[in-house]
Amino acid sequence: MPFLAVSLLVMMVAVAVIALLIREKQKDEISTALAILKDSRQPVTQVENTLAALFMAENEFKEYTLGYDKVHFDNYRNQVALLISHLDTLQSMIAPFNPEAGKTEARKIIDERDREAGSYIRLKRLADSLMIITAAIESVPFESPDEPLTVKKFTARAGGLDIDTIDFSQTTGWRKKGLLGKIKTFLVGEEEQQTINTKVVVKQGENPSTQTNEAEEPDTTFSLHRFADDIISRSNSYYQTQLRRQLQRRNELRQSELKLVKLNNALMAEIREILFALKETAVVNENVFRDQSARTITRSAGILHTSMIVSVFVAFLLALALAWMLRENHRYQVKLVASKQKAIEEAEEKRRFLAYMSHEFRTPLSSVIGFTEQLEQSGLNSEQTEYLAGILSSSEILLTTVNDILDLSKLEAGKMTFLNNPFRPEETIRQSVRSFESMIREKKLRIKVSSIKHGKVLMGDEIRLRQVLNNLISNAVKYTIKGTITLDASLLPGNEKTILEISVRDTGIGMTSGQLATVFDEYARFNTENSSRWVIGTGLGLPVTKKLVEEMGGRIEVKSEMGQGSVFIVRIPYEPGEAGSLPARVFDFGTVIQMPETRILIADDDYFNVLLLKTIFKRTGAKTDFTDNGEDALDKIVSDRYDIVLSDMYMPRMDGLELARRIRTLPDPEKSATPLVMITGNVSPEATEQMKDAGVSDYLYKPFQQKELFELIGKYIS
Repeated sequence: MPFLAVSLLVMMVAVAVIALLIREKQKDEISTALAILKDSRQPVTQVENTLAALFMAENEFKEYTLGYDKVHFDNYRNQVALLISHLDTLQSMIAPFNPEAGKTEARKIIDERDREAGSYIRLKRLADSLMIITAAIESVPFESPDEPLTVKKFTARAGGLDIDTIDFSQTTGWRKKGLLGKIKTFLVGEEEQQTINTKVVVKQGENPSTQTNEAEEPDTTFSLHRFADDIISRSNSYYQTQLRRQLQRRNELRQSELKLVKLNNALMAEIREILFALKETAVVNENVFRDQSARTITRSAGILHTSMIVSVFVAFLLALALAWMLRENHRYQVKLVASKQKAIEEAEEKRRFLAYMSHEFRTPLSSVIGFTEQLEQSGLNSEQTEYLAGILSSSEILLTTVNDILDLSKLEAGKMTFLNNPFRPEETIRQSVRSFESMIREKKLRIKVSSIKHGKVLMGDEIRLRQVLNNLISNAVKYTIKGTITLDASLLPGNEKTILEISVRDTGIGMTSGQLATVFDEYARFNTENSSRWVIGTGLGLPVTKKLVEEMGGRIEVKSEMGQGSVFIVRIPYEPGEAGSLPARVFDFGTVIQMPETRILIADDDYFNVLLLKTIFKRTGAKTDFTDNGEDALDKIVSDRYDIVLSDMYMPRMDGLELARRIRTLPDPEKSATPLVMITGNVSPEATEQMKDAGVSDYLYKPFQQKELFELIGKYIS
């Protein structure tokens, strides 16, 4: 179902993306169509710009030919360049529609017109210079009277011609050029360094009688008539030459002007041809583009409309499918939650059942182990002692199995709790090893123990450490046919805690690499020497051991070689403890303490437990009373005085918890403070909390050893 939901979501996203892509594509097509419609006027606008550039070039050219101002000439050149640029743009616009129209003619005409304009300017300069020089001959201003001059006077006879000549000469350096200087520079190409101005005046002869008598000088050079004729002849020849030159320049100028006019007409005709071609193609293509754009817009709008309808329809279908899937998923989630809750309830029920079964197992085991311990102290022969050791060893194995089953259930449910009491690790190790001595002797094995120094105290759960040791030693004994089991223990310094390292090495069958990978799996068991000999057991010891070690913050490692044996290494961190925090020991193992005048009330409905306690306390000299329910026990406490009360948790009419609560509420302060020790087989955390809340002074788990009972009583009875 989750896969289908994800698939539908992916499909919805894909549909949305496809619709978005179609929309963007159609949007681009519509934008392109609108841009084409907008750009359809560009060719006409470009023609108008070309004509404007042509007219501006003509105006600047005419302005320059009138005043020869360089600014107008530069403007003329700029307008010509702009005109060429506009023509190139026009040709590029018209090329896709009419490749042959105005391909290179307009550019050629402009180049030819530019060359002809240069020729026209030079001709006009020559013509203007001739006219200026002719005008300058009539009168030359006399500006420097201080210059040296020579005056010669010729006097003719009656009826002759009087000629006066004045020669003026002046030498100058480089000077600023005026209009005439610019013309001369254009014609000659250089500056002049010396200018000679001469004024010649020719007058008709007058009556000699009217002239003043002046000093006359004899003419020693040439005769007056010859000189006058020569001057007149030269003047006439000069003027005729100038007139011919002017006429020639004027004709050339007119020819150049005519050529310019023709070129202008050709250029205008070429531009008009381009304009007409552009206009025709623009009209045709504008209609084509308009129709094409309209069709594109219509098609795009239709596609968008269709895609929108399809997208909405598909989205609707996907939404329906998703809603159905969400409803189904919700239904499955409800079932899953219900199943999970049911599984939790079943697991809790299983845990309670296992706790109850543990209690039921521990109660008879307590009797078996207790009576075995009492028989061990009754002076048996060697054969009887060996039989009794077998019973005790089997009982220990059965107890370990019960503990493993119960602890696995609690570990899986996260209900495991750990004590934090002081203990001596070397004593814990010695007690665990002693529990397996009979089994080791039966299999003719040897065990070597290298424990830590006596006196070290740690803070932690001694019971769980003993359970770990029992499982490791039991595993080594099971899988070792012959040889030695070695147990090494040491304390290593840690950052803040002390690390207890314990290694259990055997010379058993060993394990393969595949078996090593599953050694901590639940219910895993391996054969010994052949597949027909399987080691008995539940296969829960090592899995429980690993989980217990990890819950205590430690880690476990295993190394093994097939046929050579295995070694298990456990490292558990503990807080260091003080020796003074340990409870005082009132006896050694097997020692029976004397408690004369001590009154003990025992409340238990199990006959064998009562018989066992009677047997134990009979040797101590203590006075005991017995009852099988809580009500009678409460009546006895109210009516009599007891130093301590030993009670079972589960009894008819009133259980041990209610008994503890009733005792704590008694009006007599001395009786309400009577110590109550609960002897129970329920080792669950809930039971521990219930006993604490009810006011139970202490508790002792079944099965228990005699020394444990005496130590616990010794805490409350001096």
